[in-house]
Amino acid sequence: MKKEKDLSVFMILHQIVHMSKYQEMKKAEALGLKPGQAVILFMLGCHGGLSQKELAQQIGITPPSMTVALRKMEEGGLILREADEEDQRVIRIRLSEKGEQYVDEIQRIMEDMEQLLYEGISPEERMLFRRLLIEMRDNLLNHKEFRGMDMHAIMEKTKPPIKHEF
Repeated sequence: MKKEKDLSVFMILHQIVHMSKYQEMKKAEALGLKPGQAVILFMLGCHGGLSQKELAQQIGITPPSMTVALRKMEEGGLILREADEEDQRVIRIRLSEKGEQYVDEIQRIMEDMEQLLYEGISPEERMLFRRLLIEMRDNLLNHKEFRGMDMHAIMEKTKPPIKHEF
């Protein structure tokens, strides 16, 4: 096993992402949410009313899995289904008041995680770190293999299917 000082930046970033996701999952479970439900609530909080199909595509699960998840969430009072104002055939999924409260909690969890990550790091170092990460991301985006692609397309191609219980 490599010594800590020999780990690549890529491996360290990989570890940080996984530890952060683990911590966020545990905190979501403490709220009584399954990890998949937290993702759905957060997505609805970011994008507002989405159709079931749009939501399944955004999250990367099959429509039947989304049907099961949404049914459980509707029974739990987390979401509401409403006909689209412009096309009555389309049903929009939106947050209930209870769902909005959970989104607030999920955002607090994410903010707490960011605070934990930055513990002991000065504001100047945080700004520098953020700038360096953006430069690293831009270096990749400017590489010939990524030219013409946007971040959303890249994330779609690399996003693993969510295999959480709903």
